[in-house]
Amino acid sequence: MKCLFCHSAVLQNQKSLGDPITLPGRGIAHSQCAEKDLISQRVFTSIPLKSLADSDLYELKEFVLTEINEREGLNSNEVELF
Repeated sequence: MKCLFCHSAVLQNQKSLGDPITLPGRGIAHSQCAEKDLISQRVFTSIPLKSLADSDLYELKEFVLTEINEREGLNSNEVELF
């Protein structure tokens, strides 16, 4: 069987390319090759970031920043005085 991405044999012992994984509906690939493909497509937990409209992407950014600030305790109701 060949990797979907690099087209070399998946079941041969190639530690540099990672262990074989199955991509549902697509086939088999090296774990490193599949990871590189996800990064190039900018997919995060099944959200294809490239397909988002600019306004949606900026809204997502605000949600993420708000969540990070909340988790780090930076979003408090207190006013900071400098």
